[in-house]
Amino acid sequence: MKSEILESDTKDEPKKVGWLRRFYQEADKGLLVLVLLFVLSLPLFTARIYASDEIKYFSYLHSIIFDHDVDFTNEYTYFYNTNPKKYEAFKQSVLDKLNENGLPYNDGPVGSALMWSPFYLVAHGVAYVGQAVGLKSFKPDGYSTPYIWAVTLASLIYGFMGLVLCYLLVRQFIPRFYAALATAAVWLASPVIFYMSLTPPMSHANSLFVISLWLYVWYTTRGWHYDETNNFISGQRTGPKWLLLGVLGGLMTTVREQDGVVMIVAALESFFLYYQAWKTSRTKHSPLLTPEVKSLFLKNVIFLVGLILALIPLLVTYQALNGHLGPSKLVGDKLGFFSLEIVGRFFGLMFDTDHGMFFWSPILLPSIIGLLLMLREPRLRLVVVGLVLVYLCELYISASFQTWTMKGSFGARRLVGISAVYIAGLAYFGYWLAEVGRGWHLRRRWLVVTAVLFIAWNFGLIIQFSAIRTEQERQNLDFPRVVADQFTAVPGRILTITQKFFTNRSSFYK
Repeated sequence: MKSEILESDTKDEPKKVGWLRRFYQEADKGLLVLVLLFVLSLPLFTARIYASDEIKYFSYLHSIIFDHDVDFTNEYTYFYNTNPKKYEAFKQSVLDKLNENGLPYNDGPVGSALMWSPFYLVAHGVAYVGQAVGLKSFKPDGYSTPYIWAVTLASLIYGFMGLVLCYLLVRQFIPRFYAALATAAVWLASPVIFYMSLTPPMSHANSLFVISLWLYVWYTTRGWHYDETNNFISGQRTGPKWLLLGVLGGLMTTVREQDGVVMIVAALESFFLYYQAWKTSRTKHSPLLTPEVKSLFLKNVIFLVGLILALIPLLVTYQALNGHLGPSKLVGDKLGFFSLEIVGRFFGLMFDTDHGMFFWSPILLPSIIGLLLMLREPRLRLVVVGLVLVYLCELYISASFQTWTMKGSFGARRLVGISAVYIAGLAYFGYWLAEVGRGWHLRRRWLVVTAVLFIAWNFGLIIQFSAIRTEQERQNLDFPRVVADQFTAVPGRILTITQKFFTNRSSFYK
């Protein structure tokens, strides 16, 4: 009997090994790498609500669910009372600043709160259970530990899902290795990691998710494509899929209003399809209003219906908060779309040594170069033109703000949501260096080494920003000092800072 058992165990072992081997062979290696990096990044996750904008986004949840209104007086007062000295400026600029409807000012849209709400409601139940078993920090008051964890964890999850969608999108037209490497590099060598893991209650991780989802759905449902000889093959997505795009576009705008410009991709696509229909009608001498044109027009209307329906929560919130169907007039005072200063700001957002995105995150420069190189691919030209337009529109809107420098922020945070643009460009740039560009043909290992160097630079900058510089010193990049500190201050203090990060995290980014 004993020998039979041993024989049985011996027979089972190869099956287990075979299953694991089969799983590894069939799994998407790029996705496995991203999951591994996500697990390794979990110690960076910081569950707290700290900055002014974080309070504004969070306050929607408590006010609507507990108070059934959008009067944020008690929410703002709660956070102010936790540290009156620190939040004195917040009190003056937010709590004591009333909008045109006589309510405390809130320039953050309601979209992030909507995305957090399932997690927040689960936390409400957890808080009651925790209170029942005697956990003092689990008060069912909307502010205690479970609620903070719910909101911050939601953003972390949304951010990672957004990155996965970026990877799944880009691997549709660029080899998997380069798509995965670019996703990891943009994630860890740009502000994405900061706003996803260290300050998750901001709206940027949510923005990254919903924009990436919209672009993924748009591309994978398009219907048209190019064959191997770069001939255009016509096709259209179905009406329900256009409706879904409209709904997702509304959610995208509800999270961050400026992200609505991403829908310019759908407009560009529609104009292109109308143009193709016009060319076909001329060739065949048929009427311009062909069944295909009529069908596309109807689907565009369906898209607009979905968009309007999805915008209702935002419009209702605006009406209740500001007394009209739009943001507070105080928001408009910050913007100058036709200011003569926009041109300087536009280029400053990229190249200014104190505030430019290419100095904050050098990895983004090859990303944009890669986009321009991708224009050489006929089958990708429409996609690339759309992504470039999205980038330029987001850049233009950011340049329109009086606060275009984003002083005190880690990098170009308003552009974190369009990380899919950077990932696509960087993936193609790596692919071009390794397999396309004449005379280059870099080995893949050198691309990985370069990405690691960019990541190390970004983490050194995060350490400087969060642990070495004072609040006043964080108002601008001061690039010469950054370079010096990367090789002097950071290496000498990295062990002390790491220990402090895990033992006294609240002392960071004060």
